[in-house]
This record gives sequence, structure tokens and C-alpha cells, in this order.
Amino acid sequence: MKLAKRVGLLCVAASLMAAGTLCINASKVDGKMPYMSATVMLLVEILKGLICAAIFVCTRSSLSVWLGWTEVLYFATPALLYTIDNNLVFVILRFVDPATLSILWNLKIFTTALLFRFVLGRSITHLQAVSLILLMLGVATTQSKHDVEPMIQHHETLNASSSSSVNVPVPKFVVGMSLVVVACVISSLAGIVTEYALKKNPGTPFVLQNIYLAFFSACFNGFAVLVQVEHMDGFFAGYNTWTWVVIFIQVAMGLTMGIIFKFLDNIACVHAHAMAMMFTTIVSILFFAFELSLEFACGFCVCVVSMYLYHLPVVVAVNGAHGCHDEEYEKVAPSPSASDEATAISIDSDDSTVSPRHKINSHSPRSDS
Repeated sequence: MKLAKRVGLLCVAASLMAAGTLCINASKVDGKMPYMSATVMLLVEILKGLICAAIFVCTRSSLSVWLGWTEVLYFATPALLYTIDNNLVFVILRFVDPATLSILWNLKIFTTALLFRFVLGRSITHLQAVSLILLMLGVATTQSKHDVEPMIQHHETLNASSSSSVNVPVPKFVVGMSLVVVACVISSLAGIVTEYALKKNPGTPFVLQNIYLAFFSACFNGFAVLVQVEHMDGFFAGYNTWTWVVIFIQVAMGLTMGIIFKFLDNIACVHAHAMAMMFTTIVSILFFAFELSLEFACGFCVCVVSMYLYHLPVVVAVNGAHGCHDEEYEKVAPSPSASDEATAISIDSDDSTVSPRHKINSHSPRSDS
């Protein structure tokens, strides 16, 4: 995939992630979510499955594509992990605000890189490792002014109050931070397993793989709904306009992330998450009285450099190799000319196999005669 298409795809994914986080926060009523997150994710998976099924039926002349149960079950594991992860995000936002979640979500860069290296066995060059470190530092810097200082003040307040009271409840921030750590590990593992399942059979249509993934995800989310049905006033209880916006954004984001896993990798997904964090902060600056700071500007530049450095070795090294199959290299690679073909003759050939041009040169008078 060309660099321009990669950047465009990552920008779309980042925009959807940022919009999803902000809309989930906007769907709260009096600071609480009035609906069950499991019902939202069930509708998301059903819609994803229906969209992919419609595309598959319209684009395939035969419906006899089947991988076998063994291959299909590969999609059950990421479906279960994503079911836990997607519902956990709703729970986390009960304890922390979107901006705080953005900086804590930085841990996913580290966990994804570790799993990417040791589970998938994919190598990471020294330059790519440096780019990931820069990414963590850059994102942390962009959020530092708006999130780190309030966190420190919050903990100082809690420590001061703890001296006057013995039975102090566990602060919401600590619970939220613990859930973020768990969510980062689960989300990273889900992404790694999803990439493996999608790339295990390259010839399988992408929409068919998404149908399998959506089917298992719908089953797991349906089970979660059944477990909570006694505590529900109705399936659509508490739904508002923002809830439906969240559903449609989650559908689009799920399909976009599938494309990233299929044709790029988990590290590209990490870059998309980093961009989403910055987009969330930019929206907060524009609409929620956040002030643009020097830290954000510097961190933004560092993140851009990180993304460039990570993708640079792929583009340069691949295009510079003579045995490469990159489209851009093939366009600029010189085709063998007639003179090159004429000179490609073995030295031990006799005169009958030599091209006419070489025969003329062989009988040409010497300059010193």
C-alpha cells in the first residue's frame, strides 16, 4: 500500500476513534451512561455483519467459499477479546474523562510492540523502535499540560484528605487507571490475534472474514446482554441521539480497523490511536476551553516525525532493492534495452551465436594498425 493511502487510512481511523470517544462522553446523562453498553456493541456487530454480508453477496458470483470450522474458529478468540475490550471502554469512561483516558492509553503502544515482536514474531528495526519511543514521548507531551498537572493535584488532594480520615474509599482515578492497564493488554492481544487470523489465509475475501468475526462477536455480546437482562428496563432503554451516533461510528471504525489489520499491521493501528489522542485534544481545545500549549505543539511534531520514521525504512529499503515488487519501483525501474540484451551473451559462445552488432565490432580495424 502506498504511503499516501496509508496516511489517509490512518487519518480516517483516527478521526473515527476520536469521534467515538467524544460521542460516548456526550451520550452521558448527568455524568452517567443511561444505557447498557452490551446492547450497543451487539447492534454494532449485527450491523457490521449485515453490511459485509450484503457486500459479499453483491460482489461474489459463488457463495461456496468456506474455510472449514478449524479456520473459522480462529476468529472466535479475537471476537471474545474485542467484546471484553469494547465493553470495558464504556466502563472506563465512568471513572475517567476522555482526555485522561487518552494519555493513559499510551500504554498500548508498549504492550502492542511487545506482543507484535514476541507473539507474531515480527521483527522491529532499531529505527522503528526509536520511532515507537518517540511516539510515546510525543503523545505524552501533547497531553501533559492538560492531564498530568490535574492528576498530580488530584492525588495531592487525596493524600491530604487521607491523613484526616482512616476509611477513605478507593479513588475513582485509581480504579480507572487499573482498568486502562487491563484494557491495553486485552486490546493489544485482540489486535495481534485479529491480524494473525486475517492474514493466515490471504486468499479469503476480507468481507467474509469480517462476517465470521462479526458473527462470533454478536454471539458473545448477545450472551452479555442475556446476563444483564434482569437489570434492564428494556433493550433500548436510555438510548438517545448520541447513542445512535456512537453505534454508527463504531460500525465504521470496526470496518476501518479491519482494513488496517488486513493490509497493514498492529503498529499502524498504534499510530492511528496516537493520532486519535491528538485529534481528541484538538477538539477539546476548540470546543471545550482547552488552551493550545507549547507542549502540545512540540508533542504533535514529535508524533509526526515518529510516524515518518517508522514507515520510512519500509518505503526506502523496499523501493531501493533490486528484487522488490513495489509498484512505485516497477514504474521507475529501467526496462532492459536492446543493447543490454545484446551484451548478455556468454563469453565462450562461438561466432555463429554472436549478434550482428558484435560481429561488426569484432572485424573493425584496430586503431593502432
